[in-house]
Amino acid sequence: MKNKFYPLLFLPAVALALMMIYYTALCNFQRVEVVVMGYDPKDFFSGYYMNLQPNWDKTDCSQFENNLCPQKEFEPYYNYYINRAHSDNLTKKVNAGVVKLVFSYRKGHRPLVTDLLVDGESYFEYFKER
Repeated sequence: MKNKFYPLLFLPAVALALMMIYYTALCNFQRVEVVVMGYDPKDFFSGYYMNLQPNWDKTDCSQFENNLCPQKEFEPYYNYYINRAHSDNLTKKVNAGVVKLVFSYRKGHRPLVTDLLVDGESYFEYFKER
């Protein structure tokens, strides 16, 4: 006798495949860089992260449609998890205004954080060399 619930085993696989297609499409939108300001809240229970807020005054708005920064489409702040050893150095870089969040962006869609740039270099590459 066959079990009539076997087709239900495929639902998680289908859901995962749809999520992968959605995020792959989302990652292929326009790449934009937004200068950030922020701090390390040193929250013991949440782990080590930087609380980063877009600094629209220092961001190059020419990368957006009509040369206007779409501030309302972005979150007021983003949490970016970091290595504890990099916390102090990264805080200094953020305060110096040389840190940017890289987003995959298309008007009307939620921007997706894809990278963090420190002095124009990816966060992982920047601290790997130091």
